[in-house]
Amino acid sequence: MPLSSPSRKIRVLVVDDSAFMRKILRDIINSDPELEVCCEARDGIEAISLAKLHRPDVVTLDIEMPKMNGLDALRVIMKQTPLPVIMVSALTQEGAEATIKALEYGAIDFIPKPSSSISINMKEMRDEITAKIKEAARVPRRFLELRRTRLLRAQKIKTRKPSVPAKTVVAIASSTGGPQSLLRIFPKFPENLKAAILLVQHMPPGFTKSFAKRLDGLSKIEVKEAEDGDPIEEGKAYVAPGDYHMEVQMRAGKPVITLNKKPKIHGVRPAADPMMITAAEVFGRRTVGIVMTGMGKDGAQGIVAIKKKGGITIAQDRETSIIFGMPKAAIETGMVDHVVPLDKIAETMVMAVNKVNRGGAGGRSFAVSR
Repeated sequence: MPLSSPSRKIRVLVVDDSAFMRKILRDIINSDPELEVCCEARDGIEAISLAKLHRPDVVTLDIEMPKMNGLDALRVIMKQTPLPVIMVSALTQEGAEATIKALEYGAIDFIPKPSSSISINMKEMRDEITAKIKEAARVPRRFLELRRTRLLRAQKIKTRKPSVPAKTVVAIASSTGGPQSLLRIFPKFPENLKAAILLVQHMPPGFTKSFAKRLDGLSKIEVKEAEDGDPIEEGKAYVAPGDYHMEVQMRAGKPVITLNKKPKIHGVRPAADPMMITAAEVFGRRTVGIVMTGMGKDGAQGIVAIKKKGGITIAQDRETSIIFGMPKAAIETGMVDHVVPLDKIAETMVMAVNKVNRGGAGGRSFAVSR
């Protein structure tokens, strides 16, 4: 169902089997002067045909549809007509699991399916949808044409280890493009990592639990969605739950995770800055900070806090960042020690952990092969 297509606007193909949902998305997209809906599809088969015919700048793709679902359509689109795809996902456990798969298959990002009722959060929802479409349209073509290698199969059942309070922590911040990137680096983390990992990935409630489960299945270390009061233990990774800020405190002489619903920071909750800042306060120079792909500037203040405490700081480089906003903001603070491509982040992190565990101060004192 082609629609008019004014020039110099970002052209969007909306795919959803619900006429009502297509109207909601169409009204949101067309309300922005930089965007316009160029065509609409009711199922995956129609989506493939219209993507090939109209070559839109961005596709919003529903998951559950008749004839062909969104996951199957995504596979075909990424193979035949690589385009930036944003999944439109229901806020359910099944929707979350399907969305994680879609990000593995090549989707750039996702948005929760808009509610059928108009709420006080309508403006916030509209702003999120239009911002993500604009960012997706700017994703470099190489990320769409890249033939993603298959991820490793799930690891064997992990050996249970004694619980050891962490003395070193790795604080990771990521957003748009983060799930795909994290799914590639977590399998590289060694089983005997002498540090805990705290991860803030911008996601809504429900999605973080599915994502943590997927990371755990691919990793040699244990990965879980963080809970309030969790002890921070060596060789474990904790994913901040959607809609909660994650912070670090000392209780009875041991580091623990605390969760709160303080106001959003940079428009998001969880935000990485409070996690990284409180991690630096507790762990001091034995903190390694990493800022990866994502929109905005979350993590930049955290990098400054970690560096001021003598920790080691790392940012993903422009060439491998799907969205370079967050790493760029971190680098511009002048407090980043190592700027490395995605496939060197795990190696650099391990070297940084080993250095701070030996008592070394932060700085550019070890080389990373490219």
